[in-house]
This record gives sequence, C-alpha cells and structure tokens, in this order.
Amino acid sequence: MKNILLILLAFLLVTEYAEAQVLRFRASANSSIFMKEPGEPEVSHPMKETLSHKGSADFTPELNLGASIEIMAPVTTDFELGVEFDYTNLSGYTETAPLYNFFLSRYNPLPDYYKYPDETLIYNTNIFNILGTARFYILPVYEDVIFFTKLHGGIAFVGTDFTFQDPQYSVGYDVGVLHSQGTKSNEDPKDPAFTGGGGLGLTYRLSDELDIYFDGTISVTHSDVVNGVPNYDYLVYQGEETIRRTTGWAITSQVSLGIIFTTIPNRKLKSNNYTRTRQFHKSIF
Repeated sequence: MKNILLILLAFLLVTEYAEAQVLRFRASANSSIFMKEPGEPEVSHPMKETLSHKGSADFTPELNLGASIEIMAPVTTDFELGVEFDYTNLSGYTETAPLYNFFLSRYNPLPDYYKYPDETLIYNTNIFNILGTARFYILPVYEDVIFFTKLHGGIAFVGTDFTFQDPQYSVGYDVGVLHSQGTKSNEDPKDPAFTGGGGLGLTYRLSDELDIYFDGTISVTHSDVVNGVPNYDYLVYQGEETIRRTTGWAITSQVSLGIIFTTIPNRKLKSNNYTRTRQFHKSIF
C-alpha cells in the first residue's frame, strides 16, 4: 500500500508541475544482471578457501525480464527530467557454492550435521525502484536518431530468495529457503536502499508522437542481498571469533527497450517547447 501511495503522489506532482508542458511517457521491457559487490563487502573466514568444496564458484547470472515506466518533462531541447518506476528481476545459480560466511552464522537454517551444502543453489531477487531521472541529449546522428546520457537516483525496495535449486533438498532438510527477505516466502517487507547510476542510450523518431527508446545503465544499490546471500563479517574480538551481519554495495547492469509517447496537453506552447529529436523539423506540434 505504501508503494502505491508513493507512486500516486509522484504522478500527481509531476503532472501538476508539467501541466502546460509537453509530457513524454515511456514504457520499456528490461533485463538486468548482478555484476559484483565492489570493494570489501565482508571479511571472509580465514579458512574459506580451504573449507570450500572442490570446484566451488560464485553465481552465474541468468537473464530475466523486467519492466519500467517513466513520466518525462522536457526542460530544454537538450535536457529533460522524469520520474521512473522500475521493476528489476535478477537471478543466478551455482552448482557448488563457496563457503559463504552466512553458513557459519547462527542464521543458517540448515541442521548442525550439515551446515555447508554442496548442492546447486539459486537466488531470485526482485527490486522495485522509484527513481528521479535526468537525460541529456548530446549527439544527433541523423535527423531521427539522438544519443543521450542518463543519470538516475532514488530508492530501491529489495526482496530476495536464496535456496536450493532442487526443492527436494529444501523438503529433506526442512528449511524452506536458506534466506528470504521481502518475498512470498516470509512476512518481512522489502528492504529499502539507496540506488543510483547512469548510462547511455538513443531514441529513434517514428513520428511527432512516438519514439523507439533504448538504453544501457549501470546502478549501485546499498544492499547486501542483491545476489541473494546476506553479508557477514568475520571478526576476532578479545580472542573470540564472531560472525556479524554487515551491509555493502551491489553493482547491476541493465538494458531497456521501449517506446516513448509524447502528449500535447496545451497548444499554447512557447517556440522552444519541443524535444531535440524534433528540432530538425522545427515542429512545434
């Protein structure tokens, strides 16, 4: 309910501000992958490499479809602002996982006799983003093709499931999932986190009202569970070993393909009130 109210509020604010402006609406399909956790997101257990199963490796990402919608208001012929609502779906698998610190923590649900599995593990993460966007149209190629740079920032609501690929192991060990947050597998809400990034893209003009849209972006999100596995630091305090939950940053990449629809709510527009893709035609709609 809170997410719905935020969407409605953002929509009302944008439409009120741009009442006498040209509004542009974008609908896109997207596909995203988890790339890495930059820096040192957690201090690994000193015996991680020795205790890890032979052939263990981190997750291989899989491609999934997501979707996004955006409301844009041109400010000049070269610059526009917008509000974007984005649904991102990420997943991956590892045939044999390394010894993540999570398995050494008290939050590992596996039985004491089998704390570290060697079966295939998967994660499924879904993120709902509410973003402010800025787009700079920088390079016309032909009359109908324009390149742009894009910046975005806002709040990401992260939910994830980390578990066995084969459900029989979840049943056999009576664990449900190894870790879950903000999904149907638990009652906890999605974890809110800051996200931001940028990228490049282009538009192709079909008509005064329609453009084909493509972009590629890189985002950083302040969450440790984008790859499904929560981060835990290995610490030694007064001679005692401790595993403590910590957070970190995650880098994801995304490509989007969609269409932009331009509306004209008021014909009494200033002479410069048109987007750069139409500047070549001097079309004031």
